[in-house]
Amino acid sequence: MSPTLVLFDVDGTLVNTAGAGRRALERSFREVFGLSDIAEPASRVRFNGKSDPTIIADIAREAGIPGASIERRYPELQRAYLDALRAELRSPDPRRAVLPGVVPLLEILSRRDDVTLGLITGNIEEGARAKLSVFDLNRFFPDGGFASDHPERAEIARIAHERLSRRVGLRFPPERVVVVGDTELDVACARANGFVAIAVESPWMSRDELEASAPDGLFRDLTDADAVLRAMRID
Repeated sequence: MSPTLVLFDVDGTLVNTAGAGRRALERSFREVFGLSDIAEPASRVRFNGKSDPTIIADIAREAGIPGASIERRYPELQRAYLDALRAELRSPDPRRAVLPGVVPLLEILSRRDDVTLGLITGNIEEGARAKLSVFDLNRFFPDGGFASDHPERAEIARIAHERLSRRVGLRFPPERVVVVGDTELDVACARANGFVAIAVESPWMSRDELEASAPDGLFRDLTDADAVLRAMRID
């Protein structure tokens, strides 16, 4: 059995937080910059698949906030975002859920001696951990790559690979590293590093769009664990 590193995206792949991150970012802009109408410029920004720093820069551009102002007040904005996110996640929402097949698949993978699990996400680490904590999923992921490491997704994947390789004391060959995500940007970050790319459908991307990114495996959801393991090249 060849040791394999499997890196999971968070939003749209593991969980649906029902827009908690978007609302938290909008709230943080209102609090820090006093922009009561931030929802309108934020609505013109793509969130799925992007990193938090990129999303923040895009919202700022759409809202006409100078880049220097964002840079100067970024720590304050990040604190406001995390406070707002935690408040959002404490508020009951029936739409919030772990996505189909996720927990059984993680249970299977976590029991295998030849598999190491990690995260690769556009969330900053504290945000990712807050989202996963709601569903008791942090227990599966000792480490990973986060937007707090780097704003570019391909680099986040590289960092996750390096970090988890050091953690377990062996370097996973690129062909034994799997990225599981729900956008073409997840597939692209895998390809940029020579990793295996598994795509999962989500409400904000059509199957045709995901197929066009040419993943190694494409699934409606993660309920067919045997098929997903085969696509991951795990015997």
